[in-house]
Amino acid sequence: MPAVVTHYLFALRVFSRLKKSGLDDFDRDMALIGAQGPDIFFFHRVLPWKPGDSQTIVGRKLHRGSPARLFEGFRGVLNTERLQYKEVMGYVVGFFCHYALDRAAHPYIYWAQEKLSEDDPDYGTKPIQYHFRIESALDTMILRRETGRLISSFHLMSALPRDSGGRYRMVGRLYNDLLFRLYGMRIPVELLALAPGDMRHALFFLNDRGMLRQRLLFRPIEKLVRKGHFASSLMRPQDTSDWDYANEAHKEWSNPYDSLQKSTDSFYRLYDDAVAEAADMITEFVASLPMGKSMQEITQDRGFSSDLPGVYDEV
Repeated sequence: MPAVVTHYLFALRVFSRLKKSGLDDFDRDMALIGAQGPDIFFFHRVLPWKPGDSQTIVGRKLHRGSPARLFEGFRGVLNTERLQYKEVMGYVVGFFCHYALDRAAHPYIYWAQEKLSEDDPDYGTKPIQYHFRIESALDTMILRRETGRLISSFHLMSALPRDSGGRYRMVGRLYNDLLFRLYGMRIPVELLALAPGDMRHALFFLNDRGMLRQRLLFRPIEKLVRKGHFASSLMRPQDTSDWDYANEAHKEWSNPYDSLQKSTDSFYRLYDDAVAEAADMITEFVASLPMGKSMQEITQDRGFSSDLPGVYDEV
């Protein structure tokens, strides 16, 4: 999952492109919530003082399932939603943004985490720590590229709209319907609706604009327990010159899911190409309502992690 800032800025690029083509009749705040995709559930009830059963399994299921089936589920929800159609449409538009960037970027990021672990073997004890380090660095770099701003000037929580007008409850209602359609799961609306707020609360603690939490709290703890950078890898660095996170040198890399697929594209090229793909998929999706072109045709069922048709599991 390219991290929160990257998904936020990517969605803004896509929204601008859609507006130029006359497609902007959707709730923008719901679209920005949707732009974080299934990732909101990775933060669901994970803070120890938050009561209730965590539904992180929802994030895993959505990432590791068929995108074509998922978007057919979204279409089904939209076709039955009348009262808050613009809000649900906004969420789906944002979710398409998340999906387009994930599938384009993940093969490179999975390759890069292996390369980084070879170059800096003492940094982490688990692959996910290298994954987070790369995505955190890319947040810093994409913010600078897209806006000219430094990460020290950006509040992470601003990437995810706060609750207003019952939008978080609408997210809960949407997923209550969707998860039953896809998996037969019955999860209360009220519990599902907590996910966006839980993510915002976690982002408050991950916001480290002065690098003080990382230097004074997380790094000393990490050194003490000797489990690698399990917390500081989630912090956005101010300096990204220590490694070529975006492959600006255009080194050859291969898709870990298919070693025959090779590329020299930078992350920036993948990002820019995905903007066009996201806008195209959204345009086709809207044209497919209520029952037009299949989501198999629109998405090619390319996995969130693999970018390959029908390949869903993470490496």
